[in-house]
Amino acid sequence: MKNIAIVAPTFPVLSETFIRTEVESIQECGYQVMVFTFQKNTIASTPTNKQKMMYPVKKIGETFYLSFLTTLSFDKIKKCWQFINEQQSLPKRSLFFHSLKLASQLVEANIHHVHAHFSQHTAAHAIAAAKLAGITVSFVGHGHDVNETPFDIATKIKHADLVIAVCHYMADKFNHAYQGNIRVLHCGVKTALFTPQLRPISPQLKFVFVGRLIESKGLTYLLSSLKPLINQYSFSLDIIGDGELADTLKQQAHELGLSGHINFIGAKTHAWIVKHLPYYDCLVAPFCVAQSGSVDTGPLVLKEAMSVGVPVITSDLSGCKEIVTAATGYIVEQKNVEQLSRAIAQFISLAPNERLVMGMAARKKVKESFDAHKQALTLCQWIEDLPQSPPPSSFSTPRYSHE
Repeated sequence: MKNIAIVAPTFPVLSETFIRTEVESIQECGYQVMVFTFQKNTIASTPTNKQKMMYPVKKIGETFYLSFLTTLSFDKIKKCWQFINEQQSLPKRSLFFHSLKLASQLVEANIHHVHAHFSQHTAAHAIAAAKLAGITVSFVGHGHDVNETPFDIATKIKHADLVIAVCHYMADKFNHAYQGNIRVLHCGVKTALFTPQLRPISPQLKFVFVGRLIESKGLTYLLSSLKPLINQYSFSLDIIGDGELADTLKQQAHELGLSGHINFIGAKTHAWIVKHLPYYDCLVAPFCVAQSGSVDTGPLVLKEAMSVGVPVITSDLSGCKEIVTAATGYIVEQKNVEQLSRAIAQFISLAPNERLVMGMAARKKVKESFDAHKQALTLCQWIEDLPQSPPPSSFSTPRYSHE
């Protein structure tokens, strides 16, 4: 079994639980896994999230092992420099020296494969470092890094051994850029962690939105869609999250006369989401394409809601349509207030047993198609199938440390 390194820009990050889920799932598959990051956060040790990480997390460049220089060959340096010279987004000299530091850490840790999250600077450093270390490399795109601020995508696909797209729409974009070893693998959910709960039947339905309060989440359309419903139905909407549009959305809710129906809860930890999400009747996620091009490509929150038996109302973005079906919720045209309002009204009008059946179908869909353990097994098998030369033996001295 290959030892695997995960490269992330910052780790851990409250809004990027998908990385931590993947790391832990790979470890549960029996693999040795380490995280290398440019910035280490202490969020995991805060009072609201005390779950201990059972794997090493190393800051990139904090230690350089001088003995690594003896493992370098002309061929490795040539392959590394070829990639660095072809990419245009990062300063070449800086990329080389930072990648050299990462490569020394990878070899010291006896890593056989390095997998980078996001297709920007993390992918670039992982590819360059892998060339120097003589190991295989992959990266996964997520959203803004592919749709909003893509850098050297074709070059990275060309030089990577494996490229992961989190939805078919992204895979099409990757293939259009460069025909490489591109696979589709949706981000997984720890279905064992999310437990459905029996919700009491109430005349007032509880809707929930979870996410950052930014344009691409489509909240302004959601608020507008609720205006025609407030005199016809009894419901509430909890908005979980924070962001740049918080004040604007609160003002909009007030102007629409929705203040008595909407609760702005603010940002919550993933542990809070896991605990409280099962007690909502429906998740509403009206995601859309922002003016900047930002778009959600495989929203994890849809799968998390479905995993606890909560039906979902979402938009017709490609990543959403690959998750939600007619049996598990409703799909409406993005930015279409009338369709969104009609879908919410139709859900409210369902009989309790119909909502229960929809929720059960949602959980079944996630367990069959998006379980984190199954996704990790698939990724690891793809990594195992890559041709691999044994990396240089690990070493521990001498070294240069910034600590």
